[in-house]
Amino acid sequence: MIKVALIFGVAGACRGKELHQLTICDVTDMDHALLVNVRNTKNNVDRNFIINNSNKNGIDLIEVCRKYMALRKPETTHSRFFVRYEESQCTVQAIGKNTFGKIPQKVAEYLNLPNSTLYTGHCFRRTSASLLADSGASIDVLKRHGGWKSASVAEGYIENSINTKKIVADSIFGLGVGNSTESVSAHQVSGSAVSASSASSTSSKNNIVQNTIDGANRLLNKVNCSNVNINTNNKDL
Repeated sequence: MIKVALIFGVAGACRGKELHQLTICDVTDMDHALLVNVRNTKNNVDRNFIINNSNKNGIDLIEVCRKYMALRKPETTHSRFFVRYEESQCTVQAIGKNTFGKIPQKVAEYLNLPNSTLYTGHCFRRTSASLLADSGASIDVLKRHGGWKSASVAEGYIENSINTKKIVADSIFGLGVGNSTESVSAHQVSGSAVSASSASSTSSKNNIVQNTIDGANRLLNKVNCSNVNINTNNKDL
């Protein structure tokens, strides 16, 4: 059960309550993938997601889910998707909401991760959004995936993305400045509307940043920096 909850939680950026409320009618086996519908969400935005297999990890995620689904007892009277799994078989008892909140901690303990108690039920959702942001997804894609009405949360995941930070670092230290700067702009602006005044301001600040980058590159290339002064009084930075 834990494996299936982990797959569903990360694939769909699910909250613990959403996993708890999931029913057998919300999961459709399409042979090549599983289609999962998430209803009655916190933000009142219904969404759906796909579970399929990746060539990267070599794990048949669909088969793991199918085995769990096949163990459901015919005499189960409720429609909750997640039921308790004990001694290699499922019972008729539905999983409680609090149980989903403890699963990330159990996974962390199994992996011997430090501070395992810090892994809460929100880890499913945060991990999913972080992985999607690291892949280069736009703000619109992130919003739809997590069901966020505001772009601010999605923008936060993109800004904190490891790949985005690497692109910024490459720009600062001159590793493909042109391409990296262009990638950062496309990555952060994609999927959001930018007003003319905002665009003009952004362009001006980008020029300042680019000039700072060029200056930093010249500084780093100097052999003797004993007589170099760095001006940090520019209020536009």
